[in-house]
Amino acid sequence: MKFWENDTIAAISTPIGESGIGIVRISGPKALEIAQEVFRDKNLNKTKIKNFFSHTVHYGFVIDPECGDKIDEVILVLMKKPKTYTREDIVEFNCHGGILSLRKVLETVIDCGARMAEPGEFTKRAFLNGRIDLSQAEAVIDLIQAKTESSLSSSLAQLGGSLKKKIADLRHRLIRVSAEIEAPMDFPDQDIKEISPKKVEENINYILKEINFLIETLNYGKILKEGINTLIVGKANVGKSSLFNTLLRENRAIVTHLPGTTRDTIEELINIKGIAFKIMDTAGLKNPENIIEKISIKKMMKHLKEAKLILAMFDASVPLSSEDKEVIKEINKEKNENKKVIIIENKIDLSEKIDREKLLSLLDVKDSIKMSLKEKIGIEGLEEKLTRMALKGLVIPENGVVINNVRQANQLKRAKQALEHVLLGLKGEITYDFLTIDLKDALDSLGEITGDSINDEIVNDIFSRFCIGK
Repeated sequence: MKFWENDTIAAISTPIGESGIGIVRISGPKALEIAQEVFRDKNLNKTKIKNFFSHTVHYGFVIDPECGDKIDEVILVLMKKPKTYTREDIVEFNCHGGILSLRKVLETVIDCGARMAEPGEFTKRAFLNGRIDLSQAEAVIDLIQAKTESSLSSSLAQLGGSLKKKIADLRHRLIRVSAEIEAPMDFPDQDIKEISPKKVEENINYILKEINFLIETLNYGKILKEGINTLIVGKANVGKSSLFNTLLRENRAIVTHLPGTTRDTIEELINIKGIAFKIMDTAGLKNPENIIEKISIKKMMKHLKEAKLILAMFDASVPLSSEDKEVIKEINKEKNENKKVIIIENKIDLSEKIDREKLLSLLDVKDSIKMSLKEKIGIEGLEEKLTRMALKGLVIPENGVVINNVRQANQLKRAKQALEHVLLGLKGEITYDFLTIDLKDALDSLGEITGDSINDEIVNDIFSRFCIGK
């Protein structure tokens, strides 16, 4: 079943802006015909593009077919079906990257019979034409948005079919169990031996084990994809902005000797050893003296609730103050098993007067990172600690199969629930014909991950997240 009209689509496939090159992509049954209308060779002669070999490049011009005026000097890339991204005929015009020339080329292509592509429609056609499955389509988005080498590798593995193959294997095992259960019921006159409950249980337990492992990779997958929310907190003038700039390796936040320099939250994404951290520098915690400080501290409290990793900064050159204790109090309010805390003792280049044991005890943390941002001491140790803490307790698969979005995880959980019903049914001696209902539910849930069993509303929702031209 096709989810679109069998028409030809076109779009600018590169970001809008001034650049060396911009690409206008055409896909569909009339792609070659349209290209032939608007393309001329270096001598401005009309060419028979349909006779060109596939996967070849040709120099020439895009012209206005009505008057023959040149629109842009281009390189035409021709790819004939089925060995293309969409499994349809594709033509790409590599144009100069100016906004006006790209739009003029696109308008000319549309005037000759193409339709403006919807967001993600090229990839949607790749899915609907069977070139990729739904998990691979989602990997395309992740690949485009990858912020670290780890997330890039994970996206490439999924685009290469790592998750697709895993789900296909689990579905194949389920189909085999279902077939062995249903065969004696469907063909009672064939004397087919009924599969034993023990054998069914063994197969279901194996599949459940694999599903549970995949579900457990979600937190790791989300960190690869989104990064980990990391908040720097502490009293005013403790060195939060200096730490922020040091981790970022640029002077993003204003640093002065005056307390209260940072009024608003500053956020940046940084890459530490392949892990993305969303680092936030916040206003120092103190009694607000005006409405601006009051708003700043309120925002800091909100971020404290949302953060997964807290960098609690203290001045090692002075004893713990009432403001330090207020910071500790607020952190302890928000601490839970999913929120990790790293204590940073800054200014160790000065005489240390902080009560370290008391500090560790108050926050129930085993150790701290000693730093001097002024002397650049302890930075590597902090970065190592950050990566260790970010990955602590996470399931990191060796085979590269990672679940990195909630939609996929929810379908796995639905499949798990259905299979657990099967096991309960076996213990309760429920007849096999009732168990097949839960087995089908599990199959459908796994199929929704890859798109083997899915409705067009979900398909449309997924592809609406793409940019136009992809």
